[in-house]
Amino acid sequence: MKGLAKKYKLFLVITLAVLVVGMTLFGIFGFNQAIDHKDSYEVRVSVEQNAGNSIAILESATEEYLAQKGIKSAEYSFQKMDDGKMLVYKFSTDVKLDEDALTAHIQAKLDADASVNNVNAKAEYSFVVGYDEFQIGNLLLGLGVGVVAVFLFSLIMEKLSGAVAVAGVSIASFVTYMALVALTRLPAYPAFGATAGLACVMASALAYSTVAKCKEEYKKVVASKPNAFEVIEKAMKTETKKYIIAIIAIALSAIAISVFFIEYAMIVGGQILLAGLTACALAYFGAPLLWASVKGNKKA
Repeated sequence: MKGLAKKYKLFLVITLAVLVVGMTLFGIFGFNQAIDHKDSYEVRVSVEQNAGNSIAILESATEEYLAQKGIKSAEYSFQKMDDGKMLVYKFSTDVKLDEDALTAHIQAKLDADASVNNVNAKAEYSFVVGYDEFQIGNLLLGLGVGVVAVFLFSLIMEKLSGAVAVAGVSIASFVTYMALVALTRLPAYPAFGATAGLACVMASALAYSTVAKCKEEYKKVVASKPNAFEVIEKAMKTETKKYIIAIIAIALSAIAISVFFIEYAMIVGGQILLAGLTACALAYFGAPLLWASVKGNKKA
């Protein structure tokens, strides 16, 4: 019992530290966000087909043109599209690029290379309306509705102690994930909303499974008026396997996405891994702790 109490105390201390530091950083600096989330400008350069060295020429010619215009590489972000025929350069300010001049510059480089035959280039420069700040209001509204639904369902199926545990873990997972994204400076694009939802849903499912197991163990010894914390210690011995499987599944999913080595895919993989680990940690420690606390107080 003492060992279990130490684990939960350590969990609470670490969680509170992450929340305080992470939310402080969020309040000061906000998320580490890309230019995609701001009103910006972008130039899309492309070739009809990726023949010979066309994509390499496309990249070098575009960056040569930008350098000639006095635009340094630090002033823009760069993305290579999956089709292998288009590059996107993003700028925070209007650099007033001439589409026709850039197209002509790239085309001249393509025509001069013997490995490229009859490949035409195209450049398009435009203003791009950025996303809202992750549409945080809509995200919170959606998660709020979900948490209420989960609470009511758990209240019916697992009574008050289970409902408090599941809903509490869901909310804590979202807030903790948000703090960790700010703390680690992991880019919050392009899937913060989706992965925040993943953290909540996964935490809810794991927490529900855990409180159901705690309830099952409690019923076995209810006649002896057991201590709720002793019950969860026994229940978690079997629940641990589920969490190990969940962590492995999340890790494999993140790796499967990141293996493409495309910048956005690797960021999404990192977000999925962080969201999954957050959900597992909060459900593993938070669900039994909340369940036992409410169950113990009801008994008292």
